[in-house]
Amino acid sequence: LSQGTILLRICFIILSLTSFGLLMENRPKAGILEIIRCLVFVGVYKLGYLRSQFSSLGYAYEVRY
Repeated sequence: LSQGTILLRICFIILSLTSFGLLMENRPKAGILEIIRCLVFVGVYKLGYLRSQFSSLGYAYEVRY
């Protein structure tokens, strides 16, 4: 993987953990951050940075989000 892809994945993991933490604490802005996280995931996935070698995982990503 390229450095850019690794950095993008790390940032997405940090965004996900922050979003999940805020949801668990019932913070008022948690819903907005979760929507942003899902939109970022869809955007990054459509750009091809999260493509998997397993085609069934790609289908699962599309169904989930």
